[in-house]
Amino acid sequence: MSAKVYILDDDLVHAKLVAANLGPGFQTRLFDRPDALLAHHAEAPADAVITDLVMPDLDGVEVTRRLRTGDRHLPIFVLTGHADVATAIDALKAGATEYLTKPVNIDELTTLLARALTERPLLEEGASLEQARGKEYSVAAILGRHPHVEAVRAFVDRMAAVPRPTVLLLGESGTGKNLVARAIHYSSPHSVGRFVEINCSALPANLLEAELFGYKKGAFTDAREPKRGLIEVADGGTLFLDEIAELGPALQAKLLNFLESRRFRRLGGTDEIEVALRLITATNRDLKQQVEAGAFRPDLYYRITVAAVTLPPLREIKSDLPLLADHFRETFNREFKKRVASVDADALQALQAWDWPGNVRELRNVIERALIFSDGPSLKRSDLPPLGQVDRAARGDSRPERFELPRGLSLAEAEREYIRHTLEDTGGDIQRAAEILGISRKNLWEKRKKHGLLESSSDRGEPT
Repeated sequence: MSAKVYILDDDLVHAKLVAANLGPGFQTRLFDRPDALLAHHAEAPADAVITDLVMPDLDGVEVTRRLRTGDRHLPIFVLTGHADVATAIDALKAGATEYLTKPVNIDELTTLLARALTERPLLEEGASLEQARGKEYSVAAILGRHPHVEAVRAFVDRMAAVPRPTVLLLGESGTGKNLVARAIHYSSPHSVGRFVEINCSALPANLLEAELFGYKKGAFTDAREPKRGLIEVADGGTLFLDEIAELGPALQAKLLNFLESRRFRRLGGTDEIEVALRLITATNRDLKQQVEAGAFRPDLYYRITVAAVTLPPLREIKSDLPLLADHFRETFNREFKKRVASVDADALQALQAWDWPGNVRELRNVIERALIFSDGPSLKRSDLPPLGQVDRAARGDSRPERFELPRGLSLAEAEREYIRHTLEDTGGDIQRAAEILGISRKNLWEKRKKHGLLESSSDRGEPT
């Protein structure tokens, strides 16, 4: 059975979009009233809850507080379109698992949701959060026999042996930077503190600064009491700054000052606090190019590249694809209570033929979806979702697999061209185009309407 996720939002359109984009691994139910969700959860408890913050009756903080009273380990995610320090603190104090800002990064939400669901059984058995995560993340969890993967494992072992290294993880999105960061922490005998993670692109600059450095009471209007920052919380452990390239200039300067001295002041404070921690940063961008463009400080760049490794994209280690596919088959067999014993040769051939622009994360999502629809003893080609390249080859399509956008387009113009190209590439198949774009059919219709890509009267009336 897939995880049962309740989504609460008085804006049902937004709730439907979140549900549609979570993917087939989650069984979603939508609510537009807090009382309806709480009543239904009491009768048929959810495996996880996603709730909006601002609603006319009970707000997301109070909903979180009531849910947490009845279930200590329920994953609860609070979403808001108006992020500020005070509401983040209130939500986390009430027991929220995570606090995310709109528009929500679906990949991030899905990853956090899957992680919380995986950790819950261990927490219910009495393990601490650190113990639960320590069982899941280790050097052995970095799968593969390719020399590039062996080199990554060797790097992890070397970094784990050093008490307080500064590490930079490079590589495309989906290559496993988060896993490598955690493996360094949990494999190290020097990790006496916590693993603390924050995505630098997920919060506005003022909230991110407060999250990192903390603040004194009265530092700003809503600072009703002092708060420890994540740097302080990570003392003795590891601070992982994902998407480091997204830091603004002011925060880059503050981070550099901290790295030089390992001391910092809370916002509004005068006392210096000294910490001993391992700093791991990660990005999928070319940081050298960012430095040359003036978007990233060269002195900070040199400071965080003390020890760096680039994680290989899946297309460069395809010899490991069968091993990875089989690992995910076993993972989702356990999750969905299925007995799919293998991935057959035709399915493997189809998987090997794809370039995997989303890397291991994309492969994981493909196997997850395939396991949901597989009913036989083995996973077959027919169980796989469309893999673009495979489908083109099957129908003898010789068109190029990549297309180029002219320079100077606005983001909206680039989106229009990409949607138009995808529709042409799928022969106007709306469902397949939506799957390739990673959005719902309704969301695709809305974007086509916005960009003037609706062609027929039936198109124009599709949502109703």
